[in-house]
Amino acid sequence: MSIRVGTRGSALATTQTGLVARRIEHLTGHPVEIVRIRTEGDVRSGSLASMGGTGVFVTALREALLDGRCDVAVHSLKDLPTGAAEGLTLVTPERENPRDVLCARNGWTLATLPRGAKVGTGSPRRAAQLLAVRPDLDVLDIRGNVDTRLARALGPDADLDAVVLAYAGLSRLGRLDAVSEVIDVRVMAPAPGQGALGVEVRTADLSPLASFDLLPDGGTRQPLDLAEVVAGLDHLPTRLAVLAERALLARLEAGCAAPVGAHAVVEDDQLHLSAVVARLDGGQVLTHSARVALPPVAGGAGRSADTTGGVPRADDALARGLGVEVADALLAGGAAELAPLRATGPGGGSLARAEAPTLWAPGTAPTGGIEDDELTVGGTDAPVGPEQR
Repeated sequence: MSIRVGTRGSALATTQTGLVARRIEHLTGHPVEIVRIRTEGDVRSGSLASMGGTGVFVTALREALLDGRCDVAVHSLKDLPTGAAEGLTLVTPERENPRDVLCARNGWTLATLPRGAKVGTGSPRRAAQLLAVRPDLDVLDIRGNVDTRLARALGPDADLDAVVLAYAGLSRLGRLDAVSEVIDVRVMAPAPGQGALGVEVRTADLSPLASFDLLPDGGTRQPLDLAEVVAGLDHLPTRLAVLAERALLARLEAGCAAPVGAHAVVEDDQLHLSAVVARLDGGQVLTHSARVALPPVAGGAGRSADTTGGVPRADDALARGLGVEVADALLAGGAAELAPLRATGPGGGSLARAEAPTLWAPGTAPTGGIEDDELTVGGTDAPVGPEQR
């Protein structure tokens, strides 16, 4: 019996799906068939906000999964709405580097781009954070696949000086040669879930012994048992990180037009989360970070190890709680006044090891380099006082 894996038809989507498909083959011993599904986001033009957000890439895949045209669906996690989908179970394999990258002519970096340089991005989050550190840049809205965007800055008919893309996508496509700078997360916080894949299966297929499919001849057939796939794909540090990031996004009720960034990481049995809410023009950026201790893992295995499957779900509640706490702290600090958020509700987080929100003026956001996964926020620049918001 083959396992049908649904995907969008873009080069990046099929490449990502191929990685998951090979893992499923290894886990189950079953052959895998790739099923290409055309989504609304693939056929419409315009900004994501004008099309109703990143969910336009998801609906058709979920429909194909629920009506039986495929058995597994693979998404870029940042495209998935934060609410649970009825009848579906989500699992997150190990995450790729979540950072954003600059792809610029002449090997320019954010610091060396000439004044007034034209930089393309389709993301309000990236645009706002670019302008926060370089208010002199001319940031332009662009769309298109990876090759189309790269050509706008690096091709023979380039009309831009640089574009900003995700490290993960370029890595999976083998195009890291186009990168002139990997942008520090303190300078540009990634989108919640960026770099991670979301793999969905029908929840009913996780307990196949409870039911059987009725065949046309009156016989029965046992459904697929995908429980081992879910257990084998689940990567605990990734799951906890993206649960915290997506809980923050859900609490803020931020759509794709809101400049919200978040980065979480498991380190030394603690889950660290830092987040950013920016004004659309980059004029002000509010940041907050916090951490929560995680209970010991049975057997003494560290959560930051490369392990999958068979993991405690009690940690999930801590991760979600951390996301809500950081979101509430941002709201209390005035996040809803900076960005188009629907949430305005209670602030004042209660985590014992949380840092106070910090508000930065135009062009003064921190730009210094830090080690991978270090989530300190601030630096030596003087923050703007609340009266200057």
